[in-house]
Amino acid sequence: MEWDGLTDREQFGERYRQERDHFADLARDAHWNAVFVELGERPEWANLPRPGIRSGFAPLHQAAWHGADFAVVSRLIAHGAWRTQRTRDGRRPVDIARERGHTGLLDLLEPVEVRPLPTPADALERHLHALLRDRTGRCLEQTEHVLPPLSPLTEGPAVSIVFPVVGMMGGFTYRLQQDVLQVHGHSRMDFGDGSHYRVTATGWSQS
Repeated sequence: MEWDGLTDREQFGERYRQERDHFADLARDAHWNAVFVELGERPEWANLPRPGIRSGFAPLHQAAWHGADFAVVSRLIAHGAWRTQRTRDGRRPVDIARERGHTGLLDLLEPVEVRPLPTPADALERHLHALLRDRTGRCLEQTEHVLPPLSPLTEGPAVSIVFPVVGMMGGFTYRLQQDVLQVHGHSRMDFGDGSHYRVTATGWSQS
């Protein structure tokens, strides 16, 4: 799955931006069959909002807002949609469904912690973000990003998340292995396998 944290729409290529806008329009307008066609071709898009993250509504948030059929919501989750993902104002899909009165979806949308984060989780996330800032240098300084959360890692036994970074020609992939967050920094400019890091609740180091 991919986490898109870039908040400047103009940093995306025009064709890619148009494709992402089209995908966001399909979810906004509840054209679920077309959404699933797109996800069949681009499964990593399951949690992507419109480029620029204006509202931060990913497909599962849109399904919660519309009160989509139980089967639609189940299928989005099966495609990897994160129940823990928050909009820019902090709402999860279950919060949106509750606000809209779609009570039949609440149990399905309530996040299930399949794999707990090492504690304290806030320290682990803080050290991940410190690693990203340190290793990207000016790439994150020159463009505004919303840094990736760790909560989606709790939603499955082996969730892996990609965080692309403009200017790197690549990004970072992170996953949990036992009580350690394993992070792989990669770029098309790398001559080898990129760089590997370990993040714990006490800090980060290169491995």
